[in-house]
Amino acid sequence: MQADRQIEIITHTLELDENLTQQAKGWKVQKICGILIAAVIVLTASGLFGSGPLSWRKIEKAGVILQYETFGRVEKEADIRLQVDGGKALAITIPMRYLDHFKVEKIVPDAYESRIAKGYVTYTFRGAIEGKNIIHFFLYPKKAGNIKGIWQVNQQHIQLTHFIYP
Repeated sequence: MQADRQIEIITHTLELDENLTQQAKGWKVQKICGILIAAVIVLTASGLFGSGPLSWRKIEKAGVILQYETFGRVEKEADIRLQVDGGKALAITIPMRYLDHFKVEKIVPDAYESRIAKGYVTYTFRGAIEGKNIIHFFLYPKKAGNIKGIWQVNQQHIQLTHFIYP
């Protein structure tokens, strides 16, 4: 073989239909597809299509830490974690348009009070005696696509953006 990777043509007496240029194109396509498959595997393991480091987003604002998965799947549980400093009561307001895309499975700990007004759901929690308030929202996406919403946590506005795969 030469340095420019020419295919060596061998003469033989067998009656074979050979198309060496087509075979060379096939090898190139095979290499490209192999690289693409390896890239998809790496991205999948990293969390582009669900759970993983690429999927988790962490937002910190004035004593509020919100963690959630950016990428999810329809009817696969999504955990949105909130951590708030201080021992005072906590109010979380979520737009109904955002919640229309999810089924709220449970909230841990349970809200002290919940109310619906003017297109928003407000959950009120009693503050922890000392330390941080930690709240988990377990939601199941109902539809595929982009979902955006702005949560209000004790007067702090936090925007969440999800992409839900089918």
